[in-house]
Amino acid sequence: MKSARCGMWLAALALLFPLAAAGARPKGKRLTWKPVDAALFSWNQRPVKHWNVWRAKKNRDLILLQVMKDWYLISLKNKRLYRVQASWYKPHGDNLEGPAPDHTMTLLRTETWDSHDIGPAQKITVQIAAGHDELSLELPHPLVVY
Repeated sequence: MKSARCGMWLAALALLFPLAAAGARPKGKRLTWKPVDAALFSWNQRPVKHWNVWRAKKNRDLILLQVMKDWYLISLKNKRLYRVQASWYKPHGDNLEGPAPDHTMTLLRTETWDSHDIGPAQKITVQIAAGHDELSLELPHPLVVY
Protein backbone atom coordinates (compact mmCIF):
# COMPACT_ATOMS: atom_id res chain seq x y z
CA MET A 1 0.00 0.00 0.00
CA LYS A 2 2.85 2.36 0.86
CA SER A 3 4.55 1.86 -2.53
CA ALA A 4 1.26 2.57 -4.33
CA ARG A 5 1.01 5.93 -2.51
CA CYS A 6 4.63 6.73 -3.41
CA GLY A 7 3.89 5.89 -7.02
CA MET A 8 0.88 8.21 -7.02
CA TRP A 9 2.98 11.06 -5.57
CA LEU A 10 5.71 10.53 -8.14
CA ALA A 11 3.13 10.53 -10.94
CA ALA A 12 1.59 13.75 -9.59
CA LEU A 13 5.03 15.41 -9.38
CA ALA A 14 5.84 14.30 -12.92
CA LEU A 15 2.67 16.01 -14.14
CA LEU A 16 3.26 19.20 -12.17
CA PHE A 17 6.96 19.68 -12.98
CA PRO A 18 6.50 20.46 -16.70
CA LEU A 19 3.77 22.97 -15.79
CA ALA A 20 6.09 24.73 -13.38
CA ALA A 21 8.90 24.73 -15.95
CA ALA A 22 6.58 26.19 -18.60
CA GLY A 23 5.89 29.20 -16.38
CA ALA A 24 9.57 29.80 -15.67
CA ARG A 25 10.89 33.14 -16.87
CA PRO A 26 13.73 33.00 -19.44
CA LYS A 27 17.02 34.02 -17.90
CA GLY A 28 18.66 35.30 -21.09
CA LYS A 29 19.36 38.80 -22.31
CA ARG A 30 16.74 41.46 -21.43
CA LEU A 31 15.70 43.93 -24.10
CA THR A 32 13.75 47.16 -24.28
CA TRP A 33 10.78 46.88 -26.63
CA LYS A 34 9.45 50.10 -28.24
CA PRO A 35 5.86 50.32 -29.56
CA VAL A 36 5.45 50.53 -33.32
CA ASP A 37 2.98 53.17 -34.49
CA ALA A 38 1.03 52.96 -37.75
CA ALA A 39 1.52 49.20 -38.18
CA LEU A 40 -1.14 47.05 -39.85
CA PHE A 41 -2.01 43.52 -38.78
CA SER A 42 -4.36 40.76 -39.93
CA TRP A 43 -4.92 37.17 -38.80
CA ASN A 44 -6.12 34.76 -41.51
CA GLN A 45 -6.69 37.80 -43.77
CA ARG A 46 -9.11 39.34 -41.25
CA PRO A 47 -8.60 42.38 -39.04
CA VAL A 48 -8.14 41.77 -35.31
CA LYS A 49 -9.80 43.99 -32.74
CA HIS A 50 -7.15 43.89 -30.00
CA TRP A 51 -3.46 43.65 -30.91
CA ASN A 52 -0.17 45.46 -30.24
CA VAL A 53 3.30 45.33 -31.73
CA TRP A 54 6.72 46.31 -30.37
CA ARG A 55 10.20 46.24 -31.88
CA ALA A 56 13.41 45.60 -29.96
CA LYS A 57 15.23 48.89 -29.43
CA LYS A 58 18.74 47.61 -30.23
CA ASN A 59 17.84 44.74 -32.57
CA ARG A 60 15.37 45.77 -35.26
CA ASP A 61 15.04 42.14 -36.45
CA LEU A 62 13.08 41.20 -33.30
CA ILE A 63 9.35 41.90 -33.10
CA LEU A 64 6.98 41.28 -30.21
CA LEU A 65 3.33 40.78 -31.15
CA GLN A 66 0.27 40.58 -28.91
CA VAL A 67 -2.87 39.13 -30.53
CA MET A 68 -5.75 39.14 -28.04
CA LYS A 69 -4.37 36.99 -25.16
CA ASP A 70 -1.61 35.32 -27.20
CA TRP A 71 1.93 36.72 -27.41
CA TYR A 72 4.48 35.95 -30.13
CA LEU A 73 8.11 36.86 -30.66
CA ILE A 74 9.23 37.08 -34.29
CA SER A 75 12.89 36.82 -35.30
CA LEU A 76 13.11 38.16 -38.86
CA LYS A 77 16.80 37.32 -39.25
CA ASN A 78 16.37 33.67 -38.20
CA LYS A 79 12.83 33.32 -39.62
CA ARG A 80 11.51 31.95 -36.35
CA LEU A 81 8.23 32.42 -34.52
CA TYR A 82 8.06 31.84 -30.77
CA ARG A 83 5.08 31.71 -28.46
CA VAL A 84 5.88 33.73 -25.32
CA GLN A 85 4.07 34.60 -22.11
CA ALA A 86 2.75 38.07 -21.33
CA SER A 87 4.10 37.81 -17.77
CA TRP A 88 7.67 37.88 -19.14
CA TYR A 89 7.23 41.47 -20.41
CA LYS A 90 6.81 44.34 -17.96
CA PRO A 91 5.80 47.93 -18.77
CA HIS A 92 8.55 50.52 -18.44
CA GLY A 93 7.03 53.88 -19.39
CA ASP A 94 5.73 53.58 -22.98
CA ASN A 95 8.07 50.64 -23.60
CA LEU A 96 8.24 47.05 -22.40
CA GLU A 97 11.18 45.23 -20.90
CA GLY A 98 11.54 41.54 -21.45
CA PRO A 99 13.64 38.67 -22.75
CA ALA A 100 15.20 38.13 -26.14
CA PRO A 101 14.55 34.77 -27.84
CA ASP A 102 16.23 31.78 -26.21
CA HIS A 103 15.98 27.99 -26.14
CA THR A 104 13.37 27.96 -23.34
CA MET A 105 10.72 29.64 -25.51
CA THR A 106 8.22 27.56 -27.47
CA LEU A 107 9.25 27.55 -31.12
CA LEU A 108 6.27 27.29 -33.47
CA ARG A 109 6.66 25.37 -36.70
CA THR A 110 5.90 27.48 -39.77
CA GLU A 111 5.04 26.43 -43.32
CA THR A 112 5.69 29.61 -45.26
CA TRP A 113 7.65 32.73 -44.41
CA ASP A 114 7.77 35.91 -46.46
CA SER A 115 9.33 39.24 -45.55
CA HIS A 116 9.79 41.95 -48.15
CA ASP A 117 9.78 45.70 -48.73
CA ILE A 118 6.49 47.16 -50.01
CA GLY A 119 7.62 50.76 -50.33
CA PRO A 120 6.88 52.67 -47.12
CA ALA A 121 6.70 49.48 -45.04
CA GLN A 122 8.05 45.98 -44.55
CA LYS A 123 5.46 43.22 -44.96
CA ILE A 124 5.86 40.00 -42.99
CA THR A 125 3.61 37.04 -43.71
CA VAL A 126 3.95 33.80 -41.74
CA GLN A 127 1.83 30.69 -42.02
CA ILE A 128 1.81 28.63 -38.82
CA ALA A 129 1.86 24.87 -39.47
CA ALA A 130 -0.50 23.91 -36.63
CA GLY A 131 -3.98 25.01 -37.68
CA HIS A 132 -2.67 26.69 -40.86
CA ASP A 133 -3.20 30.14 -39.36
CA GLU A 134 -1.61 33.04 -41.18
CA LEU A 135 -0.40 36.28 -39.66
CA SER A 136 0.35 39.31 -41.77
CA LEU A 137 2.11 42.36 -40.37
CA GLU A 138 3.10 45.60 -42.10
CA LEU A 139 5.68 47.65 -40.20
CA PRO A 140 6.49 51.17 -41.38
CA HIS A 141 10.14 51.90 -42.07
CA PRO A 142 11.70 54.10 -39.39
CA LEU A 143 11.80 57.77 -40.19
CA VAL A 144 15.39 58.87 -40.77
CA VAL A 145 16.04 62.43 -39.63
CA TYR A 146 19.29 64.12 -40.68
